[in-house]
Amino acid sequence: MIRLLPTMVLGLLIPMAGGHATEGPPTHGASPDELSVEHAEIVLPTSGKSQLTGYLTIWNGKRVQANLVSVESPIFESVALYNMEQAGDIARKRRVEGILPIPGNAELLMRPGGVHLLLTQPIQALSSEEAVELTLVFDSGKRIAVTATILAAGTSVTDHHHGNGDGVQGSGQL
Repeated sequence: MIRLLPTMVLGLLIPMAGGHATEGPPTHGASPDELSVEHAEIVLPTSGKSQLTGYLTIWNGKRVQANLVSVESPIFESVALYNMEQAGDIARKRRVEGILPIPGNAELLMRPGGVHLLLTQPIQALSSEEAVELTLVFDSGKRIAVTATILAAGTSVTDHHHGNGDGVQGSGQL
């Protein structure tokens, strides 16, 4: 039994350390053991472009993976998930087909140059500081309604940092 004690203690510490692999649960008022969305932002296109880009921070506080299957909005004809993929020196925007997995106790940060939303054909003219509704749909049937803020073309999106305050990051343009 004495020989097993160090192994038992180590076995108890490893799962605790796994919780620190991500930056931890959100500190902005969301329940740490649920799915939650923060910093929903949509950037207006620069002149000559018709597609808007959207960015979210999704926290999965559950122990099991959550699978995002789509994002809906009554304001846009189409909302699709895209990811920038690097192949050598060439970056290509590819549509996410099927599910977008969010591991348990982890967060997905949508950012320029990475995973993002592509929103097309708004049914009304949009201006900065307006708010629009989005609904995230998961394969479990769960739906999360969020309000996204419209940002002016060229505006930087929020740079999300747990516990250190949020700032801005990079260009909202693609």
